[in-house]
Amino acid sequence: MPNLYRGFSEKLIAPEQTNKFYHESRVPRNTNIEIHKAADRWFFEKFGIYARSTSLICTTDFSQANSYGVTYLISPEPSSPMIYSGSVKDFLEHESDLDVLTEESIRVWLESQRFNLVYSASEIDPGFYGEVMVFCKSYRAILRS
Repeated sequence: MPNLYRGFSEKLIAPEQTNKFYHESRVPRNTNIEIHKAADRWFFEKFGIYARSTSLICTTDFSQANSYGVTYLISPEPSSPMIYSGSVKDFLEHESDLDVLTEESIRVWLESQRFNLVYSASEIDPGFYGEVMVFCKSYRAILRS
C-alpha cells in the first residue's frame, strides 16, 4: 500500500488535523485560477467532489512532498474518497501537455487521464508515484522530514 505524504510550509502543532479546505476553498499557488475552476467543475461533474479546491492534495512520492516543505505522512479518516490518475504525477503537467489553456482543453485533458476514485490508499497501484486528492474532514499527520 502506498503512503500518502504532504509538504507543509511549517511544522504542524499536533498530529490530529482538520482539512481547512473542506469548508474554505483552496486557492492554487501555481495554477491559473480559471483553469483551476474549470478543473474543479470537471471533478465535481465526474466524481461529485470539488477535488482541486476542497481536497487535501497529497502525493505518494516522498521527494515530491518534500519539495513543498516539512513533510508529513498523512492518514485521512477512514473511507475518505481519493482521486488520482496513474498517468499524472502532478496536475501542473497540463501546462506542458496543452498548447492552449481553455476550459475545453483542460476538460479534454482531464478526461484523457483516466482519473480513479478510491476509498483507501491500499486501492492505489503500489507502483504509482504522484498526486492524490484526498477529500476528508480530518487526518493524522506524522512528521517524516
